[in-house]
Amino acid sequence: MDTFKCEVDKEIKKKSEIFLEKLNSDMYFKSDYEGNLVSFDWVDEIENACPYIDIIVRQPKIALIREENTVKIEKSKKITVASIKDLSKHTEYINKVDKKTSSVEPKKILDVRNEETYNIYENRFLYTLIDSLLKFVLEKEKLLNNFELSDEKVLEYSGKTVTDYEKLNIELKISSETLPSAKVDKKIKEEIKKIKARIKRIKEYIGSWQKSEMYKALEKAHVSFIKPPIKKTNIILKNPNFRIAVKLWEYLLKFEEDEDKKENTESDGNDVLKGFLDHSYLIDYFVLDSFVPSKREQKKRMADNAVLLLREEIRRIIDLLISLGIEITDEELLNMIAKELRKDKNERLVGVDDVKKKFKNAMEEYLERTQEYL
Repeated sequence: MDTFKCEVDKEIKKKSEIFLEKLNSDMYFKSDYEGNLVSFDWVDEIENACPYIDIIVRQPKIALIREENTVKIEKSKKITVASIKDLSKHTEYINKVDKKTSSVEPKKILDVRNEETYNIYENRFLYTLIDSLLKFVLEKEKLLNNFELSDEKVLEYSGKTVTDYEKLNIELKISSETLPSAKVDKKIKEEIKKIKARIKRIKEYIGSWQKSEMYKALEKAHVSFIKPPIKKTNIILKNPNFRIAVKLWEYLLKFEEDEDKKENTESDGNDVLKGFLDHSYLIDYFVLDSFVPSKREQKKRMADNAVLLLREEIRRIIDLLISLGIEITDEELLNMIAKELRKDKNERLVGVDDVKKKFKNAMEEYLERTQEYL
């Protein structure tokens, strides 16, 4: 059996140092978890609020507004004392005066009208809430119709580097998807069926509100939607039905803000995790570099590369443990290596002393550099 010295090859060491020094890499991680719909608290919140909103819509607040316009006499609908007083101030509105009867014939007159309107802040708040609620429910209903309980994760990594004589590139994409068991899936589908029936009832509420006189009047007037924060008017503060409506408004806003945080996790990683991917890239390169026509040369390259990678892997793992606040002694580390070697039936039994001899040079160099941490 061929044997190789268990020492780090200087040329390979230099090559790996250049590889890592010149390496420019990026990583990206994303997790899409659709299981947030398994919690249907939002249905409870909406259902609880619907009867209270329904009371407000059926008995809306109305404001009385006074409109004054100067119109032609034939278009005036109501002449009041205010109209006569205004005419006395604006004699230019008089067409002619009968001197015998002292009667006055105006060509224009002040037309005063008192009209009822739904266009008040509280009603505009309800109008906005109903519109937002409908959009929210339709969106959730669409998700339920296409619902699949899954946990999808994607990891992407890319890197560019050079050695003395090569230009290297790597692009890696790993994706995973976890599907529930048939039993869990069936249970969730049954729950979704019940939720859809409850959503149908909520949509019936919303449909009836949209047919109300108040809603149609505001829609016809093209009133603008209100924006948060809600003005704390006396009606909103004191009316118990409005307090429930405001509570639902705030719940929907917070739900939308929190939804992305619950569903999606995106990250460009951190130096520790990216360091492992960088090291994995180096391993991949050494595999590529080991493919040569001569089997003997290939075996030697693989062995030389393995010695260097072993040292680097030990260093990296210890760095990770230290960064996580976990201490490990050299004796514990060597015992761990010896235990793993014993698992291979084709290897002779080794002990701590064997491992110490085998990796003495590599370990002494590293332990000396990290003495302050151990």
